[in-house]
Amino acid sequence: MKLLKFQNILIILYHSICLGDLIRPSYGQELNYIHVVFEWKQKPDATHYQLELIELNSNSTCLIDSLKTNLFIDRSNVLWNKIYQWRVRALLHSNDYTQWSEPSVFITKESKLHFVNITNYQDSLIQDGLTMMGGPNPIRHTVVIDRHGNEIWNDAEYSFKINHVDQYGAIYGNSDHLFPDFTATKINYNMDFLWSSNQEVDPHELKETDRNTFFTLRNIFSNGPIPSDISVAEEFRDLGFLADDTTNEFPWYGQEIIEFDHDNNIVWSWDPFDHFSLDDHDRHGHTWEEAYIRMKYDWTHSNSIYFDEFESSIYLSSRHLSRITKIDYPSGEVIYNIGLPSDYIASGDSCIGNGLLFNFQHHIEKLENGNFTLFDNGNISNQIFDHGLRISRAIEFEVIGDSVCNMIWSYSLPNTLFGRAGGSMQVLGNNNRLIYTRGNAFGAQNNPTIIEVTNDQEVVWKLRGPSYYAWYRAFRIPSIHPDAFSVLIDPLSSIKAGSESVDGIMHIDGTNIVVSIKNESDYDQPYFYKIKDDKRWVQAVTGTDIINAGDILELSLNVLSSWQTSNTPYTDIDIIVTPIKHSYAEKHLKFRLYDRSDSRSLEDIDNTVINDIDNLPNPFNPITNISYELMQESDVKILVYDVMGRKVKDLLDKRQDSGKRSIKWNAMDNNGQNVSAGLYFYTIEAGNNIKTGKMLLLK
Repeated sequence: MKLLKFQNILIILYHSICLGDLIRPSYGQELNYIHVVFEWKQKPDATHYQLELIELNSNSTCLIDSLKTNLFIDRSNVLWNKIYQWRVRALLHSNDYTQWSEPSVFITKESKLHFVNITNYQDSLIQDGLTMMGGPNPIRHTVVIDRHGNEIWNDAEYSFKINHVDQYGAIYGNSDHLFPDFTATKINYNMDFLWSSNQEVDPHELKETDRNTFFTLRNIFSNGPIPSDISVAEEFRDLGFLADDTTNEFPWYGQEIIEFDHDNNIVWSWDPFDHFSLDDHDRHGHTWEEAYIRMKYDWTHSNSIYFDEFESSIYLSSRHLSRITKIDYPSGEVIYNIGLPSDYIASGDSCIGNGLLFNFQHHIEKLENGNFTLFDNGNISNQIFDHGLRISRAIEFEVIGDSVCNMIWSYSLPNTLFGRAGGSMQVLGNNNRLIYTRGNAFGAQNNPTIIEVTNDQEVVWKLRGPSYYAWYRAFRIPSIHPDAFSVLIDPLSSIKAGSESVDGIMHIDGTNIVVSIKNESDYDQPYFYKIKDDKRWVQAVTGTDIINAGDILELSLNVLSSWQTSNTPYTDIDIIVTPIKHSYAEKHLKFRLYDRSDSRSLEDIDNTVINDIDNLPNPFNPITNISYELMQESDVKILVYDVMGRKVKDLLDKRQDSGKRSIKWNAMDNNGQNVSAGLYFYTIEAGNNIKTGKMLLLK
């Protein structure tokens, strides 16, 4: 993109939301991770930044130097269960340092996973990154560790179990928090709930589409027969059932696929009772014994969904049918089933891929090359294979023409690591495979194990967890904080305008003014950006670009000739940058563009837009009245934040005439839920002014 020139232009910059110079961690924030994002306001005339971090208990100090942007992710200096103070200062073009910012304080919570055994067999062959695993025992939980077993992140007190991490670092799973509302939920690494099902659904799977809809599973019931030849048929007859293969006398349940929109409306569903035959059920595993105990039959036990956006197809893993089903979306037509031969499933000979012989499988995924991977639990592998052992496998296979299946790669775990439930397989960037098995053979203790295996089947890394742990899936991720990015204006100086000194840019002919967006994460991310001003002095810039991990996108502004005929000496310009896959992290900056050649002096400009902000009563319960005075007609935005810096409530976003104004807050968030007692901040933004107040909610 060409860099275009300004002529005699002054730009004044200010942040639209900032509770002081230090943005995050916010004051008093409790962190559930030790790889910490530090972010602060851009300083005028800065070339680099220094960050000071003090662990307050021991008073040990760490000084981090030569930081080029106003965001830094520290991966080595923060520990669990500590209290830290931090502050920053800037090195200026003059080679002098600014004063240190006012310090802020944050707390790290306690770690959860106190012991894992790690073996690095071939360190140079291990895929870089962190490992995320989660499951039901000892309680529902998820943790992230580094290759040495050091815990980096956990789900804090929210009892969250991971199901999926997408290519942009978004996290999906289920939580016991406020059960059953969060049995399907999307979170970020701060444990903010970004979407939830708001009702009980099956906890095995959650996937998001590019249309911002969500696929998950939900139990659905219908009566079916009890087979006459199962091992517990007589026990059923003793209870009065016929167990005659045909009488629909017993509750069966399967999992329907449901698609929610972002507002929790069901926009599509798929019922297995409409598409599968009741003749197809497991007769060789343990499912009917469990049905006798529970008095309901877990027929399909579907546990995994892969939605192929390109071909508009859903791949469904039905564990108790040992079946992968390709479903046309949205018609719901079954295109094919991959499964066992008819010795094991009644209609098996009509399935494709009889030779793959996977059974009780988990975690169907489709690779970029079109192949499929899954974790073959192998619950009835002792009946299928000549070795007579229960053995779990990780497999990759291809499907040609919706009719032929070929095994591409398989890895058989030792029978001591047979996992009858859970399990996952992930193909990594270096073509290694990350395999998780619960290692819970029938009647044995859990032996949860994650291994990284090369394409040549060499184990290069191994994790073993305590026997009282059970996970569901494991993922290798490049890092946490996929939402981290910075936005800088260059050059930036301290300017005297009116009665105030503001951060701004003095333009001189021949210089370029650049807005830089840096992807500070380790994920390639798409960003939407929009730059425009209210008097159309500047050519609007709007676009969407993918910024690779660690890269910078530079944007410049073209000042149009309309500034020369304007009847005011300035225009207000907005910069909005949104990481599309992490829209909650949107940044909104404002700056004021002044005409230096205007006959009116900068000293004569009154920048004051908001006066006399207050809220009464304070403390309050449950209503407080926020009052303010507008000195001129303005677009007004009022937001409420908690002490962790998270937005709680959008109170107002509209244009208002000058004069005294007020608005009530009833201590409810954007979801209509009552907030907890504590300290809250509100910001009033109007024109180029932002005012901030504090209010205390008592209960």
